[in-house]
Amino acid sequence: MQRSLPVPRQLSTGVLYTLLGAVCFGTTGTIQAFAPEGSQPLAVGTMRLVVGGLVMLLWVRFRTGFTHHVPWPKKATITGALGIVIFQVLFFQSLVRTGVAVGTVIAIGFGPMAGGIIEYLLRGTVPSRSWFTATALAIVGLVLLSIDDTATVDITGIIMALGAGAGYALYAANTQTILADRSPQEMVAVLFTFGGIVMCPILFIYDVSWMFSMRGVISIVLIGVIGTAMAYSFFATGLATLPLSSGLTLGLAEPLVATLFGILLLGEPCSFQTAMGICIIFSGMFVIARNPV
Repeated sequence: MQRSLPVPRQLSTGVLYTLLGAVCFGTTGTIQAFAPEGSQPLAVGTMRLVVGGLVMLLWVRFRTGFTHHVPWPKKATITGALGIVIFQVLFFQSLVRTGVAVGTVIAIGFGPMAGGIIEYLLRGTVPSRSWFTATALAIVGLVLLSIDDTATVDITGIIMALGAGAGYALYAANTQTILADRSPQEMVAVLFTFGGIVMCPILFIYDVSWMFSMRGVISIVLIGVIGTAMAYSFFATGLATLPLSSGLTLGLAEPLVATLFGILLLGEPCSFQTAMGICIIFSGMFVIARNPV
Protein backbone atom coordinates (compact mmCIF):
# COMPACT_ATOMS: atom_id res chain seq x y z
CA MET A 1 0.00 0.00 0.00
CA GLN A 2 1.45 3.38 -1.01
CA ARG A 3 1.70 5.99 1.72
CA SER A 4 0.17 9.35 0.94
CA LEU A 5 2.25 12.47 1.13
CA PRO A 6 2.22 13.79 4.71
CA VAL A 7 0.66 17.18 5.37
CA PRO A 8 2.42 19.84 7.50
CA ARG A 9 0.44 18.90 10.63
CA GLN A 10 1.48 15.25 10.22
CA LEU A 11 5.09 16.34 9.80
CA SER A 12 4.94 18.38 13.02
CA THR A 13 3.46 15.40 14.86
CA GLY A 14 6.18 13.19 13.39
CA VAL A 15 8.87 15.57 14.64
CA LEU A 16 7.33 15.55 18.14
CA TYR A 17 7.13 11.75 18.33
CA THR A 18 10.67 11.35 17.01
CA LEU A 19 12.03 13.74 19.64
CA LEU A 20 10.03 11.95 22.37
CA GLY A 21 11.65 8.73 21.21
CA ALA A 22 15.08 10.36 21.41
CA VAL A 23 14.37 11.49 24.99
CA CYS A 24 13.45 7.92 25.95
CA PHE A 25 16.55 6.60 24.17
CA GLY A 26 18.64 9.10 26.11
CA THR A 27 17.67 7.51 29.44
CA THR A 28 19.51 4.30 28.56
CA GLY A 29 22.97 5.38 29.73
CA THR A 30 21.62 6.80 32.99
CA ILE A 31 19.64 3.63 33.72
CA GLN A 32 22.72 1.51 32.99
CA ALA A 33 24.71 3.65 35.42
CA PHE A 34 22.34 2.54 38.18
CA ALA A 35 22.57 -1.16 37.20
CA PRO A 36 24.36 -3.49 39.67
CA GLU A 37 28.13 -3.87 39.49
CA GLY A 38 29.12 -6.74 37.22
CA SER A 39 26.37 -6.17 34.66
CA GLN A 40 27.63 -6.86 31.14
CA PRO A 41 26.69 -4.50 28.26
CA LEU A 42 25.76 -7.32 25.87
CA ALA A 43 23.55 -8.98 28.48
CA VAL A 44 21.86 -5.64 29.15
CA GLY A 45 21.39 -5.14 25.41
CA THR A 46 19.80 -8.58 25.09
CA MET A 47 17.40 -7.94 27.96
CA ARG A 48 16.46 -4.61 26.37
CA LEU A 49 15.12 -6.48 23.36
CA VAL A 50 13.50 -9.29 25.36
CA VAL A 51 11.65 -7.01 27.79
CA GLY A 52 10.86 -4.35 25.19
CA GLY A 53 9.50 -6.91 22.75
CA LEU A 54 7.41 -8.65 25.42
CA VAL A 55 5.92 -5.36 26.65
CA MET A 56 4.93 -4.35 23.13
CA LEU A 57 3.50 -7.81 22.36
CA LEU A 58 1.26 -7.55 25.43
CA TRP A 59 0.30 -3.96 24.53
CA VAL A 60 -0.72 -4.87 20.99
CA ARG A 61 -2.48 -8.07 22.08
CA PHE A 62 -4.70 -6.39 24.65
CA ARG A 63 -5.01 -2.83 23.27
CA THR A 64 -5.10 -2.79 19.48
CA GLY A 65 -4.78 -6.35 18.19
CA PHE A 66 -2.64 -7.62 15.33
CA THR A 67 -3.30 -7.02 11.65
CA HIS A 68 -4.33 -10.27 9.96
CA HIS A 69 -5.64 -9.28 6.54
CA VAL A 70 -2.23 -8.26 5.16
CA PRO A 71 0.80 -10.61 5.15
CA TRP A 72 4.00 -9.46 6.81
CA PRO A 73 6.68 -8.25 4.37
CA LYS A 74 9.18 -11.01 5.14
CA LYS A 75 12.26 -9.37 3.64
CA ALA A 76 11.72 -6.05 5.47
CA THR A 77 10.90 -7.85 8.74
CA ILE A 78 13.97 -10.08 8.70
CA THR A 79 16.28 -7.27 7.53
CA GLY A 80 14.87 -4.83 10.10
CA ALA A 81 15.30 -7.32 12.95
CA LEU A 82 18.82 -8.06 11.71
CA GLY A 83 19.58 -4.33 11.83
CA ILE A 84 18.45 -4.24 15.47
CA VAL A 85 20.68 -7.18 16.39
CA ILE A 86 23.68 -5.68 14.55
CA PHE A 87 23.20 -2.41 16.40
CA GLN A 88 22.90 -4.03 19.84
CA VAL A 89 25.95 -6.29 19.43
CA LEU A 90 28.32 -3.82 17.78
CA PHE A 91 27.21 -0.76 19.76
CA PHE A 92 27.77 -2.24 23.21
CA GLN A 93 31.05 -3.84 22.14
CA SER A 94 32.26 -0.53 20.70
CA LEU A 95 31.57 1.21 24.01
CA VAL A 96 33.96 -1.18 25.75
CA ARG A 97 36.75 -0.30 23.30
CA THR A 98 36.20 3.41 22.65
CA GLY A 99 34.36 4.60 25.74
CA VAL A 100 30.71 5.55 26.07
CA ALA A 101 30.96 9.11 24.75
CA VAL A 102 33.09 8.41 21.66
CA GLY A 103 31.25 5.20 20.77
CA THR A 104 27.85 6.86 21.07
CA VAL A 105 28.90 9.84 18.95
CA ILE A 106 30.25 7.66 16.15
CA ALA A 107 27.34 5.19 16.13
CA ILE A 108 24.48 7.66 16.47
CA GLY A 109 26.25 10.31 14.39
CA PHE A 110 26.82 7.90 11.50
CA GLY A 111 23.15 6.83 11.55
CA PRO A 112 21.77 9.82 9.60
CA MET A 113 24.54 9.59 7.00
CA ALA A 114 23.93 5.86 6.57
CA GLY A 115 20.19 6.51 6.48
CA GLY A 116 20.57 9.11 3.74
CA ILE A 117 22.68 6.68 1.70
CA ILE A 118 20.25 3.78 2.22
CA GLU A 119 17.27 5.99 1.36
CA TYR A 120 18.98 7.06 -1.86
CA LEU A 121 19.90 3.47 -2.79
CA LEU A 122 16.44 2.06 -2.01
CA ARG A 123 14.20 4.87 -3.22
CA GLY A 124 16.42 7.23 -5.19
CA THR A 125 15.56 10.02 -2.71
CA VAL A 126 18.21 12.71 -2.27
CA PRO A 127 18.21 14.14 1.28
CA SER A 128 17.07 17.75 1.58
CA ARG A 129 19.32 20.74 2.09
CA SER A 130 17.98 21.12 5.64
CA TRP A 131 19.05 17.51 6.32
CA PHE A 132 22.63 18.27 5.27
CA THR A 133 22.68 21.44 7.38
CA ALA A 134 21.10 19.86 10.47
CA THR A 135 23.26 16.74 10.26
CA ALA A 136 26.45 18.80 9.95
CA LEU A 137 25.50 20.98 12.95
CA ALA A 138 24.50 17.96 15.05
CA ILE A 139 27.72 16.08 14.31
CA VAL A 140 29.84 19.12 15.19
CA GLY A 141 27.95 19.39 18.48
CA LEU A 142 28.34 15.67 19.17
CA VAL A 143 32.08 15.87 18.55
CA LEU A 144 32.36 18.71 21.05
CA LEU A 145 30.48 16.60 23.60
CA SER A 146 32.78 13.64 23.14
CA ILE A 147 36.28 15.08 22.76
CA ASP A 148 38.54 13.79 25.47
CA ASP A 149 42.25 14.62 25.38
CA THR A 150 43.04 11.43 27.32
CA ALA A 151 41.06 9.12 25.02
CA THR A 152 42.92 6.36 23.16
CA VAL A 153 41.83 5.74 19.59
CA ASP A 154 40.84 2.12 19.00
CA ILE A 155 40.37 1.37 15.31
CA THR A 156 38.43 -1.84 15.93
CA GLY A 157 36.10 0.01 18.30
CA ILE A 158 35.54 2.78 15.76
CA ILE A 159 34.72 0.23 13.02
CA MET A 160 32.26 -1.47 15.38
CA ALA A 161 30.59 1.87 16.17
CA LEU A 162 30.26 2.64 12.44
CA GLY A 163 28.76 -0.80 11.92
CA ALA A 164 26.31 -0.14 14.74
CA GLY A 165 25.22 3.11 13.10
CA ALA A 166 24.71 1.30 9.79
CA GLY A 167 22.69 -1.41 11.57
CA TYR A 168 20.43 1.20 13.15
CA ALA A 169 19.89 2.90 9.78
CA LEU A 170 19.14 -0.51 8.22
CA TYR A 171 16.45 -1.09 10.85
CA ALA A 172 14.96 2.37 10.33
CA ALA A 173 14.90 2.02 6.53
CA ASN A 174 12.91 -1.22 6.70
CA THR A 175 10.43 0.11 9.25
CA GLN A 176 8.90 2.41 6.65
CA THR A 177 7.96 -0.59 4.47
CA ILE A 178 6.32 -2.35 7.42
CA LEU A 179 4.56 0.81 8.63
CA ALA A 180 2.69 1.06 5.33
CA ASP A 181 0.22 -1.57 6.60
CA ARG A 182 0.79 -1.83 10.35
CA SER A 183 0.93 0.29 13.48
CA PRO A 184 4.31 1.29 14.93
CA GLN A 185 3.51 -0.67 18.11
CA GLU A 186 2.80 -3.85 16.16
CA MET A 187 6.00 -3.48 14.17
CA VAL A 188 8.15 -2.87 17.26
CA ALA A 189 6.56 -5.84 19.04
CA VAL A 190 7.40 -8.31 16.28
CA LEU A 191 10.85 -7.00 15.30
CA PHE A 192 12.12 -6.71 18.85
CA THR A 193 10.76 -10.07 19.92
CA PHE A 194 12.48 -11.59 16.89
CA GLY A 195 15.72 -9.76 17.75
CA GLY A 196 15.50 -10.78 21.41
CA ILE A 197 15.13 -14.46 20.47
CA VAL A 198 18.18 -14.24 18.20
CA MET A 199 20.28 -12.67 20.98
CA CYS A 200 19.11 -14.88 23.86
CA PRO A 201 22.07 -17.33 23.58
CA ILE A 202 24.29 -14.48 24.82
CA LEU A 203 22.69 -14.85 28.26
CA PHE A 204 24.29 -18.32 28.59
CA ILE A 205 27.78 -16.90 28.05
CA TYR A 206 27.88 -14.38 30.91
CA ASP A 207 27.17 -14.47 34.62
CA VAL A 208 23.69 -12.96 34.83
CA SER A 209 23.09 -13.40 38.54
CA TRP A 210 23.02 -9.61 38.92
CA MET A 211 19.70 -9.58 37.04
CA PHE A 212 17.91 -11.24 39.96
CA SER A 213 18.74 -8.55 42.52
CA MET A 214 16.17 -5.83 43.20
CA ARG A 215 18.38 -3.23 41.56
CA GLY A 216 18.96 -5.49 38.58
CA VAL A 217 15.25 -6.13 38.06
CA ILE A 218 14.42 -2.41 38.29
CA SER A 219 17.19 -1.53 35.82
CA ILE A 220 16.07 -4.15 33.30
CA VAL A 221 12.41 -3.15 33.57
CA LEU A 222 13.20 0.55 33.14
CA ILE A 223 15.57 0.03 30.22
CA GLY A 224 13.13 -2.38 28.60
CA VAL A 225 10.00 -0.26 29.04
CA ILE A 226 11.32 3.33 28.75
CA GLY A 227 14.59 2.89 26.87
CA THR A 228 13.24 0.33 24.40
CA ALA A 229 9.45 -0.17 24.14
CA MET A 230 8.47 3.48 24.55
CA ALA A 231 11.56 4.82 22.73
CA TYR A 232 11.20 2.71 19.60
CA SER A 233 7.40 3.01 19.59
CA PHE A 234 7.60 6.82 19.61
CA PHE A 235 10.43 6.82 17.09
CA ALA A 236 8.62 4.46 14.72
CA THR A 237 5.49 6.62 14.97
CA GLY A 238 7.57 9.61 13.90
CA LEU A 239 9.17 7.72 11.01
CA ALA A 240 5.70 6.89 9.69
CA THR A 241 5.33 10.50 8.51
CA LEU A 242 8.94 11.72 8.17
CA PRO A 243 11.62 11.02 5.57
CA LEU A 244 14.13 8.46 6.88
CA SER A 245 17.06 10.90 6.71
CA SER A 246 15.19 13.58 8.70
CA GLY A 247 13.99 11.10 11.32
CA LEU A 248 17.51 9.80 11.91
CA THR A 249 18.87 13.34 12.14
CA LEU A 250 16.30 14.18 14.81
CA GLY A 251 17.40 10.98 16.54
CA LEU A 252 20.76 12.68 17.14
CA ALA A 253 19.00 14.30 20.10
CA GLU A 254 19.60 11.00 21.93
CA PRO A 255 23.24 11.63 22.97
CA LEU A 256 22.27 15.23 23.73
CA VAL A 257 19.59 14.03 26.16
CA ALA A 258 22.01 11.46 27.59
CA THR A 259 24.53 14.24 28.27
CA LEU A 260 21.89 16.41 29.96
CA PHE A 261 20.77 13.50 32.16
CA GLY A 262 24.40 12.83 33.05
CA ILE A 263 24.83 16.44 34.17
CA LEU A 264 21.51 16.76 36.00
CA LEU A 265 21.11 13.26 37.50
CA LEU A 266 24.62 11.80 37.73
CA GLY A 267 26.45 14.99 38.64
CA GLU A 268 28.80 14.90 35.66
CA PRO A 269 30.68 18.17 35.02
CA CYS A 270 29.41 20.65 32.42
CA SER A 271 32.29 22.50 30.77
CA PHE A 272 32.04 25.41 28.33
CA GLN A 273 32.80 22.93 25.53
CA THR A 274 29.89 20.71 26.63
CA ALA A 275 27.54 23.70 26.78
CA MET A 276 28.60 24.76 23.27
CA GLY A 277 28.00 21.24 21.96
CA ILE A 278 24.50 21.21 23.46
CA CYS A 279 23.65 24.58 21.89
CA ILE A 280 24.92 23.52 18.44
CA ILE A 281 22.92 20.28 18.52
CA PHE A 282 19.82 22.24 19.53
CA SER A 283 20.36 24.49 16.50
CA GLY A 284 20.54 21.43 14.24
CA MET A 285 17.33 20.03 15.74
CA PHE A 286 15.66 23.41 15.15
CA VAL A 287 16.66 23.41 11.46
CA ILE A 288 15.22 19.97 10.76
CA ALA A 289 12.12 20.58 12.90
CA ARG A 290 11.34 23.72 10.87
CA ASN A 291 11.72 21.89 7.55
CA PRO A 292 11.61 18.07 8.00
CA VAL A 293 11.30 17.27 4.27
